[in-house]
Amino acid sequence: MGILLCGLNGAGKSTIGRILAERMSWQFIDNEDLYFPKEDASYLFSNPRSKEEVIHLLEEKIEEDDRFVFAAVKGDYGEKLLTKLDYVVLIEVPKETRMERVKTRSARKFGDRIQEQGDFADTENAWFSVVNSRPENFVTEWLERVPCPVIRIDGTAPVEENVDYLLRKL
Repeated sequence: MGILLCGLNGAGKSTIGRILAERMSWQFIDNEDLYFPKEDASYLFSNPRSKEEVIHLLEEKIEEDDRFVFAAVKGDYGEKLLTKLDYVVLIEVPKETRMERVKTRSARKFGDRIQEQGDFADTENAWFSVVNSRPENFVTEWLERVPCPVIRIDGTAPVEENVDYLLRKL
């Protein structure tokens, strides 16, 4: 049984997904971890893997244990993933809140390095532009092709409340 938590950047997929997986005693897979390998304890940034590499790694993880919670903006990672999904959870959050969360997360991670003169300023500002420019239907259009039930939750609600709700619905 697999569950995909999807939603635009800053929706809370990783936060909710980690807790949900822990409470279910399932493996948690975050697409960020697949794309950006953590090469050492002081990891801050690494070059991303290709989508093909990510799909291969994801398929390996699912083969190891098919009880998983996968967090990704959307689940366009091949047919094998789609066949393993029993539920998709769409986390909906207003754009302003998502942008605030994304910027706060970057500030926590990179500190002064994302300030105007910092060495990550251009990189993070480009990322903020990508996140800001994604249309609200970026995920929902993909959901039309999902062959399993879709559960929608309010990502501004308390995390534990959302996890409890999902545990009742699943």
